[in-house]
Amino acid sequence: MASLFKDQTKLSAYRDRRFPGTQEEFEHALLTSTTVYVGNMSFYTTEEQIYELFSRTGEIKKIIMGLDKNSKTPCGFCFVLYYSREDTEDCVKYISGTILDDRPIRVDFDWGFQEGRQWGRGRSGGQVRDEYRTDYDPDILLVTYCNSVGGYGKLVQRELEAQRQLVDYGTGSLNSFQPVMPHH
Repeated sequence: MASLFKDQTKLSAYRDRRFPGTQEEFEHALLTSTTVYVGNMSFYTTEEQIYELFSRTGEIKKIIMGLDKNSKTPCGFCFVLYYSREDTEDCVKYISGTILDDRPIRVDFDWGFQEGRQWGRGRSGGQVRDEYRTDYDPDILLVTYCNSVGGYGKLVQRELEAQRQLVDYGTGSLNSFQPVMPHH
């Protein structure tokens, strides 16, 4: 059964080049930190949704949303800080790979949040990972484009949300038509 969950011996899938210490210090920080990095999130995921999911593995101290450094809008990542290491380990073990807002999220141990890490590091202001993406991801690409063109992005975002509600709840779709009843 344990094979279903993330391998705890592999601390993190990435090495933060901006970590101020040695590789050994980085690994020690990952082993003792109560912070996780969450990636591959939808740009529409709210802090409330993150809290709802991540509080299932322990008491959350703080959530820091990752923001595009230019537009100050969410750009697909966040940091979740727990009070205990045990809760942090449970989070990585049980939540990584969970579908949140139609996307499989990535959860890794993080060395600890510091001011400034909430900003996307990509040239466009968002995540570097998105700039090298080879697969088509309409949520990422459309939102990146909309954020780069300004106010139009909010209009498109509202339209997408309206479409999602139609699909999710069935209103305005086939359910809005009256059933055809045979005449007696």
